[in-house]
Parts: sequence; structure tokens; C-alpha cells
Amino acid sequence: MSAVQKPSVFDQLSAREVKVLRFVVSRSKTEPVAPGMCVVQIAWSDLPHSDMQARKALGRLVKLGLTERRDKNAYVSTEAGRVVVQYADAEGLWRTPPPPKVTNIFRNREGQDK
Repeated sequence: MSAVQKPSVFDQLSAREVKVLRFVVSRSKTEPVAPGMCVVQIAWSDLPHSDMQARKALGRLVKLGLTERRDKNAYVSTEAGRVVVQYADAEGLWRTPPPPKVTNIFRNREGQDK
């Protein structure tokens, strides 16, 4: 058992929100995070695939008090957000990579699975 107690909002977070929160906590030590910085093109990733998905996840994190909006395109983590990530790190959560059958799908030139 960890020394940090389980935060009350912990079970309310989706996989995407969790990944965005971890990204914001790691990056906002040096600079605010813009929604576009959270976007990835990897199909199997839990991170957002569009600016709109990133804005939705960041907006929900603001409502839960885990991030703070500095201006239109700048978000930073709050102390509550850092506590959630600290708890997850202590418990070893959100660290399991996807299985190879998800990440190693071969696609031919037409984009079809084989």
C-alpha cells in the first residue's frame, strides 16, 4: 500500500483523461501545455487523435480540478492533479503497454489488415 491515499476523482477518469493528465503533469513543470501538444497519430494510443479530443479531455480535467486553464491554449497541472499521478505511480497504475497483437498489426499499401 502506498503512503498516498487514493484520490476521490481517481475512478472517474477515462483512459484518455489519465494519459492527458500524466502528460500535463510531466510537461507543465517547464511550460504550459497546449491541446495540440497532446495529439498523437498512433491508432492504438489512448492519447487524443485530434485537437477536439484533446480539448475535451483537458476541459474535463479542469472541471475535476486536476488541471488549470491559464489562457485559451495553455493548461497546467494543479496540486490535485500531481497527487493523482503520484498515487498512480506509487501503485504502478497506467503503465501497462498494449499487447503486441494490438501494436504490431501489419498493414499493406491499401491499409488493409493481414
